[in-house]
Amino acid sequence: LTAKPGEQEEHFKSRTLEVEMKRKDGSTVWTETTVSFLRGQDGQPIGLLGISRDITERKKMEAERRVLEQRSHMMSRLASVGEMASGIAHEINNPLTSVIGFAQLLMQKDLPQDIREDIKIINEGARQVASVIKRLLTFARQYKPERWYVNINDIVAATLDLRAYEMETGNIKVINQLDPDLPGTIADGGQLQQVFLNIIMNAETEMKLAHGKGNLFIKTEAIDNTILISFKDDGPGIAKKNLERIFEPFFTTREVGKGTGLGLSVCHGIMTEHNGRIYAESKSGRGATFIVELPIVTKPEQLKLADPVADESKRVNGASILVVDDDLAILQFLSRALAEEGHQVETVGNAADALDRLKSTRYSLILLDIKLPEVSGIELYQRIQKIAKSLTRRVVFITGDVIGADTKDFLTRTKAPHITKPFDTEQLKRDINGMLTYGAAEFPPSEIFL
Repeated sequence: LTAKPGEQEEHFKSRTLEVEMKRKDGSTVWTETTVSFLRGQDGQPIGLLGISRDITERKKMEAERRVLEQRSHMMSRLASVGEMASGIAHEINNPLTSVIGFAQLLMQKDLPQDIREDIKIINEGARQVASVIKRLLTFARQYKPERWYVNINDIVAATLDLRAYEMETGNIKVINQLDPDLPGTIADGGQLQQVFLNIIMNAETEMKLAHGKGNLFIKTEAIDNTILISFKDDGPGIAKKNLERIFEPFFTTREVGKGTGLGLSVCHGIMTEHNGRIYAESKSGRGATFIVELPIVTKPEQLKLADPVADESKRVNGASILVVDDDLAILQFLSRALAEEGHQVETVGNAADALDRLKSTRYSLILLDIKLPEVSGIELYQRIQKIAKSLTRRVVFITGDVIGADTKDFLTRTKAPHITKPFDTEQLKRDINGMLTYGAAEFPPSEIFL
């Protein structure tokens, strides 16, 4: 004991430590151990006294609390992205609608081949932007998780589209084996996309770190009453000692700052909520395979209704259509596209002008933008109800935004159909003809024209 008196006193103070210990059976236990020095009559330490207590449950609760806090933070960030996406969606989808629409109208004309090819490139580029916006809105949705009838193959394909550029530049080759007869199921498509995206990004990272390239094999199949989605990579694999821990909150094998260790934990939680499971199979140095198991759930009342098919021989001509939208380019596009079908089209840019027209003219169909200045499309719909309730059966809403919970409730309650910007010109014409043939109210109310 060569330390100075003050240093000795500090050195021999009691200590309380939290230690993770391993039992004989290989399991671990957290203990809180308080160590004190036993002193002789002269005050000098002559031994140690240690008292330990099991704090495993407390540590587990603390870990769960941290997971909840992290998940809340992640949801908050996701909501912020959703708000941003919602804000830009309307501003981007409106001009995209007119760009795509007019490009498709031009392609129907007798033009020189070189000009036609240029217009085709413009159309494809605009549709690609529209696809990006749609995927962003799907992934960063603002509403609470909702379960609908989904196609797992479509979700896998959409997720791969999100990473297409990164995988191409990272020399990652994707080999798909998607069962074309895979049954649908009731699930939260956005949450499943989050699971698939996390697995794919992890595989990308590990393969690129291992050898700067890689192969990712994705397979979907149905076994009994379960859908299996497997993701197999040729990366470095997962050590056996880590296989049981990779779904634990905050567990990560990466360097500090390279990962939170929450991704797979969140995926595990999502699959548990779906009464499914996620697990991994791997041998170190021989790649890893992540398997997602999802039960097949079908509830007839939630299935998407088939669109009525309009007989082309019953094509309607000369219908009187009112289009209400505050975007001049969209009014011009819809006016021209529907006029080419032989309809009489009138356009207005606000609710007040629409009401004036409705008081003096009878229309076969009313295309109404949900987002209008001063008086919204929904408010205008409610005013139309007071004028003539039967007239609302001819209303079809147009939207370029995220459909929030309130709007969705309104559309479900009123059974009002809606079309989503940007829309395909030929599909729009077929749908309008179908509504004029059968009546707008006979068409399914939810997202019938995408």
